[in-house]
Amino acid sequence: MTIQYSVSMNSPETHYFEMETLVPPSLHATEKIRLIMPVWTPGSYLVREFSRNVLELKATEKDTGEPLKCYKDSKNSWIVETRRDRNSTIKVQYRVYAFEYTVDTSYLDTRHGVINGASVFLYVDGRQNEEILLTINPYSKWKVIATSLDKVDVPENRGADNKSKSYKASNFDMLVDSPIEIGNQDIESFEVEGVEHKVSMFGPKPIPSNKFVSDLKKIVEAEWKVFGAIPYKHYLFLVDFSGGVAGGLEHLSSTHCIAPRLRLFPEAEYKLMMGLFSHEFFHAWNVKRMRPQGLGPFNYSSETYTKSLWIAEGITSYYDDYILRRAAIYNVGDYLDAFCITVNQLKFLPSISFESAEESSFDTWIRHYRPNENTPNTHSSYYSQGSIIGWMLDMEIRKSSKNSKSLDDAMRKLYEKTYVKEGRGYTGREFEEICEELVGKSATEEIFDTRVRGHEPVDFDRYLGYAGLRLGTKGTSSAKGYLGVKMKVDSGKVVVASKLFSTPAEKCGIAAGDEIIALDNLRVDSSTLGFYISNKKPGEIISILISRDDYLESLEATLAEAPQFDTRIYKKDNATSEEKEQFKHWMLQDWDSVIEYPDYVASPVRMKTLDFV
Repeated sequence: MTIQYSVSMNSPETHYFEMETLVPPSLHATEKIRLIMPVWTPGSYLVREFSRNVLELKATEKDTGEPLKCYKDSKNSWIVETRRDRNSTIKVQYRVYAFEYTVDTSYLDTRHGVINGASVFLYVDGRQNEEILLTINPYSKWKVIATSLDKVDVPENRGADNKSKSYKASNFDMLVDSPIEIGNQDIESFEVEGVEHKVSMFGPKPIPSNKFVSDLKKIVEAEWKVFGAIPYKHYLFLVDFSGGVAGGLEHLSSTHCIAPRLRLFPEAEYKLMMGLFSHEFFHAWNVKRMRPQGLGPFNYSSETYTKSLWIAEGITSYYDDYILRRAAIYNVGDYLDAFCITVNQLKFLPSISFESAEESSFDTWIRHYRPNENTPNTHSSYYSQGSIIGWMLDMEIRKSSKNSKSLDDAMRKLYEKTYVKEGRGYTGREFEEICEELVGKSATEEIFDTRVRGHEPVDFDRYLGYAGLRLGTKGTSSAKGYLGVKMKVDSGKVVVASKLFSTPAEKCGIAAGDEIIALDNLRVDSSTLGFYISNKKPGEIISILISRDDYLESLEATLAEAPQFDTRIYKKDNATSEEKEQFKHWMLQDWDSVIEYPDYVASPVRMKTLDFV
């Protein structure tokens, strides 16, 4: 049987979607039915309590209009008392407030509407696998509906003046996994291997459409070759160009990405941002089909745990920049500089010593999406960790196989075994065994022991050395003073946002939330505080005047030496022929060729975790 959903947006200025669900008689053969709204959306591991945005939920008999008793029985579920003797379709109506502009939520204003299914649709408990017919009734001034759902022709939508469109979903999971954008956005398309890929672009474009779409095509062409097959019958890139919001979320046959316009003007920033699209598209295989056990079937009312997000998200993070190199969007210098952003994060932040990749994955529900002032000390992102672990495995597999194999082979084998042949999720141990099968246990065991399950630091020079490379710095700047705090401006005050373990800030008693008023009796603000500290020498003693809870206090700190954030990768002086050959296979360029590094400061967005003074 089919459950019918409809969405209207008659007054977008209110930010409310008008929702309707029709439940046929055969699907409510009991005296009560339970309607549930998800508390989280797949791909974003945070309980978001979407039901808090529901208003005026009511239920009636469709044919007679008679009201039915309806009440909540939990934070995200409602009971509707039915009349079995009437054998009628139940109509459920409600409104959903949608004014949070992220890829994890829904949004509606006078320019466009974005529907993220988990945040607006209710499902009938026990009936998640029923077929769904969805009808979209756009605002009168909007002409375009973009979604990866298959469109169907229904009599009610016919007529020149009828803008409503209907779509089908095989079940509730498919409905949730198919975001929808309604407005007047532009649609372009391209084909790869005979498969259509559409690009829906909302908002003023900071770059020519033909360049952007061409680069997306290059990404698609490079990524499907990792797995050897295109698994979808069509694909949609939902792209919003925004004033500052950024993010991306993967879906089965689409992705929704929000890209800040100002990060797409400079060529170097544009290249970095293309990693967002490369990352989310890679999920069409890694996560949406090849997934860790625990990430499906979905329990929309509770957390779902796995220790393998470092594979699902982290190894995807390794590939997102590496694919840009394969697609010739990055040159070698572009790629190596982008790689160093992650290197800096893992070398600098204390958290890698306290949290393994598996621990970081398992604790995502309480850590990754809930950062606080102590997060830089205790939480090491499974994105960053998994990216470096993926690179370590790739370098080790290439070295041990004399470049006849790579991480591609491990990913493809896991995909074919668990998704293509058996249609199930994988375990972390299965992935480890596949790596062992490729080059032997002795080659990869240390990586899993020390970084996947352990807390050991990464020996970057060892794995770079396999390709005749080493870490260095861009210059020989003199040692600078360092306090160990990240600052923010709060109501005009310069306030400590975070402090790091074992730094002068911690030792002298500074706390998050303290307002720093003066250094050495000199008034400072957000621009002069960092300048003053960095122009002091390590070992110098400074006095710090703070205000805590409106109480003035003087502290004294002995400055440490500032960490070097200008890491760069260089060629070794004595690289062997084997190392040069691995470089060529990995970077797709002869080792003897010049590495052309970009002349720019790394993106402040991607370097934000390192903004300590």
